Amino acid sequence: MGREWLGLVLMVAVSLMTAGCISEQQKFYYSIDDSIDEANTESSSDILFTITLDEKGGSDMDFSDLEVSVTQDGTTHACSTTSSDGDCQVVQTGGEDNSSWEIGETLNINENGVDICSQSCIITFTLSGPEGAKIVGPTILNTT
Repeated sequence: MGREWLGLVLMVAVSLMTAGCISEQQKFYYSIDDSIDEANTESSSDILFTITLDEKGGSDMDFSDLEVSVTQDGTTHACSTTSSDGDCQVVQTGGEDNSSWEIGETLNINENGVDICSQSCIITFTLSGPEGAKIVGPTILNTT
């Protein structure tokens, strides 16, 4: 019984030392909304769409972890979250913490000097966050 007891004690010790090392994948859920009617023009500063971090069991996301790219008609545009660089920008319009995308907070995805969508177009976009996180939501938007 001595060896069996020692084996059990070692298994318990190892499981206690690794507690927290193996965690469930963090999930973020979002919803999108087309920009207001007739907002897509031949201008290069239109709001393409808005995106809201939903509450479905998720948590706030560090804004520096957020990456958005927009593809329209075969051309992909990286959207900047930190500066005025990039063909498009991710703009926080509310929230209490500028360093986080907070649950319930809506972000604008704006053109930034490049006419990505004039009038009616289909936009595909990708959204990624912290390493190892799962981002759940739609990927195609028909802006009219």
